[in-house]
Amino acid sequence: GGEEAGRGYEKFMSISRQLDDVSQRFFFWKSVGGIADTMNLRESMSLGVLKDLLSLRFGRTVAGLVRSHIPDSRIAQMMDHFTQYVGSSPEQSPAVLCGIAHMQTNEGIWYPLGGTRAVPEALTRLAQELGVRCVTGHQVRSVDTERGRAVGVTLDSGEVLRSQVVVSNSDCVRTCEELLPRDTAQKMLSKRKFEAACSGVVLYLGLRQRYEHLLHHNFVFSQDPHEEFRQIYSAGEPAADPTCYVCAPSLSGDRVAPGDGEALYVLVHTPYLRPHHDWTKMLPGYRQVIIDKLKRTAGMGDIEDRIEVEHSLTPAGINQRYHVLNGAIYGLASHGRFMGAFKPGNRVRELPGLYLAGGSAHPGPGMPMVMMSGWIAADSVDADLNGGRTGTRRDASRRAA
Repeated sequence: GGEEAGRGYEKFMSISRQLDDVSQRFFFWKSVGGIADTMNLRESMSLGVLKDLLSLRFGRTVAGLVRSHIPDSRIAQMMDHFTQYVGSSPEQSPAVLCGIAHMQTNEGIWYPLGGTRAVPEALTRLAQELGVRCVTGHQVRSVDTERGRAVGVTLDSGEVLRSQVVVSNSDCVRTCEELLPRDTAQKMLSKRKFEAACSGVVLYLGLRQRYEHLLHHNFVFSQDPHEEFRQIYSAGEPAADPTCYVCAPSLSGDRVAPGDGEALYVLVHTPYLRPHHDWTKMLPGYRQVIIDKLKRTAGMGDIEDRIEVEHSLTPAGINQRYHVLNGAIYGLASHGRFMGAFKPGNRVRELPGLYLAGGSAHPGPGMPMVMMSGWIAADSVDADLNGGRTGTRRDASRRAA
């Protein structure tokens, strides 16, 4: 795009770095449910803090900030797409989320050998080594309360598990609607309007022969991102020309496919589930839209001939498997120029003893953020049970190691 585009990109990335820095100091590593939770009242009137607040560019959107610095539409589309890591439209999300660009380009992307599944498997092993009892294969029927406090859960088997605190990493809206007393749920849900983030269709393609031109992470973009986002987020329909994320993990040395094969993962964002969506009927046609897109624009013209085994996941399957809100992959949408970045806090003030973690709670979705969410919930529990005292992150890292 020339020197102007280069200078614009550099300026945008410097702003992204600043937004990341402010987020690290005010937003991350503590329970935050709104802007008031980010402030220290004794320090909030200092010039430095006021400058930081102004730098958050309240009232502006991701797309607006990107295009104010980057004139090349192709580069702008690439920068817009960082917002897709929180399942939201860059045209409706607050500019502070532009900090994601610096987070990823500065810290890089980590791949757990064995895939994402390796992370919960490792956590389970650690928990069992520490004497944690893991109960699987059951649904939670209710979060039990006494005298306005969470005191345990009841399982679908009828077994009652008593505890000092309850931490829910189920979707926070469904936790309220399905597990809590009605008056408590109404108090929590009346704070603001909660909208599901986008969902998606995933194709798991076992190829007998890998494509040598692919990287581990690949994006095949839509021709018109504005129309793509309009269809997904406003019209509530799958995009006719979708952006495809294509992952080829064997390139990072993981033996996920035999011989010269590849375990290809293809994700296309779709709207969250609407009442008229019947994915048993919609999937075959949309699967072909995705395959045709890869054949036409990704140098994968013979992909159908290479498929040895194929599985798929739709918004309906995601909704059923993961107990999320309307099939949302990324919890709650980050829409709203002022409050869009804020998710429900990890400490539930309406019900002492209840804490939230996971992609629909603070700080938001994505594996790193979800892990951070669990950490914040644990710190909040420690502080509440120990009279406000809790270990530092460095202390916790040493204990975990």
